[in-house]
Amino acid sequence: MIRVVLCLAFSLLLSACAAAPDSNHVEIAPDKFVSLPAPSEFESTVSVNQLITAKWSDSTQVLPVHLEITESDVVLVGFSSWGTRLLTLNYDGQTLETDNLTGLGAVLPDGKQVLMNLMLTLWPATSWQPHLSPIGWQLVDDATSRTLLDENGETVAKIQYDEPKVAGGVPADIQFEQVRQHYQIQIQTLE
Repeated sequence: MIRVVLCLAFSLLLSACAAAPDSNHVEIAPDKFVSLPAPSEFESTVSVNQLITAKWSDSTQVLPVHLEITESDVVLVGFSSWGTRLLTLNYDGQTLETDNLTGLGAVLPDGKQVLMNLMLTLWPATSWQPHLSPIGWQLVDDATSRTLLDENGETVAKIQYDEPKVAGGVPADIQFEQVRQHYQIQIQTLE
């Protein structure tokens, strides 16, 4: 009997592991996953403080963050308005580690989604194309905006920059609108 239970438990564990997407894969739409570009594809190193304002339905949340991008890592640390660290995201190009303040895991947004949205706004469109093309999606850029299109050419997200986008740079003000999920994110880079 114990042998049967152990075999069943082991089988369930193996099937759960096989069904889980790779740790650098993010669900970009229901049942559609993409891998994230490598930190090095940002083409620069950056260390900035930002204020992220998220709006959906009748809610608005503000999160001060510190963003650090190096050749090997992307680190995003979010703080409460009184300075307490709420979350830390660390992405090394292969895995994404998330550390949330105890008790806030269910309240905070999914770390992979936060990182994907941030990378969609900042990484060059050329670095995203190999990750989006397998599902037929694309990023279309012009000097001060970017549009994420699905396999049917329909807009998924619109991104507006307050200044022309420069590779390896972080614009002072970014407006991100997720058209399908009906939320907006404003990212202000603080001096």
